Amino acid sequence: MKDGILGVIPARLGSTRLPRKPLHPIAGRPLIEWVWRRAAAADLFERLVIATDSPEIVRVAEGFGAEAVLTDPAHPSGTDRVAEVARRPENQRFRVIVNVQGDEPFVRTDQLVPPIELVREEGWDIGTAATLLRSVEEWRDPAAVKVVRGADGAALYFSRAPIPYLRDAEPDAADLASGAFLRHLGIYVYAADALARWVSLPEGELERIERLEQLRPLAAGVRIGVAIVPPMEGGVDTPEDARAAERRLRQELDLNDGLSEPRDELAR
Repeated sequence: MKDGILGVIPARLGSTRLPRKPLHPIAGRPLIEWVWRRAAAADLFERLVIATDSPEIVRVAEGFGAEAVLTDPAHPSGTDRVAEVARRPENQRFRVIVNVQGDEPFVRTDQLVPPIELVREEGWDIGTAATLLRSVEEWRDPAAVKVVRGADGAALYFSRAPIPYLRDAEPDAADLASGAFLRHLGIYVYAADALARWVSLPEGELERIERLEQLRPLAAGVRIGVAIVPPMEGGVDTPEDARAAERRLRQELDLNDGLSEPRDELAR
């Protein structure tokens, strides 16, 4: 699947909840290294680049063997950072661009391949991923972004609100297992022209209301396909998340008989 696919890992040094997040040490390595190792091991990308606003991150990334580039520190989002990398002359031949979130050290191949196929094989403007909501509490939680799909798999709406909303009850186990109640995962795959259009659009009203940037292209008529994938575990946004990721990585190291890095989950 590698030919013509550019993978970009946006990594901004500033973070309010976890200072210097990409460089935060987890199980002996910076967070950004764990993300890069998982993405590289997936063997999906012809080129894989860390895009950052920080010369320090570039130095660290080059030290563990990654390609890293400096991008405009004024970018308001990771999407804008990815788009800058895609616009560079050496990358304009890539027709499919994958945004690999820089705070997901456990991202897996079976979460990346389906949205890539939506764009590469099925011609969607953008492919993204969702997983089944696992509890009523998660359905209610505004930190868990929900997505509703049409019959063709197209995103109809993204929201922090509990959608779809049951008028007379809350969803039970059968409802949650039906495929209608979905949590959106921050995996984005773009056709090159759709990415360029996304970042050229002004911020939209729905985006401002929900604080969800994917509502900008959706409201403008950009077609977003949603693939249902296995749950994503272990994102790192807070010190507590970092400690949990450390425990999981150290457990994997132990399970792999002391190898220097965990067995690749991406191949599963």
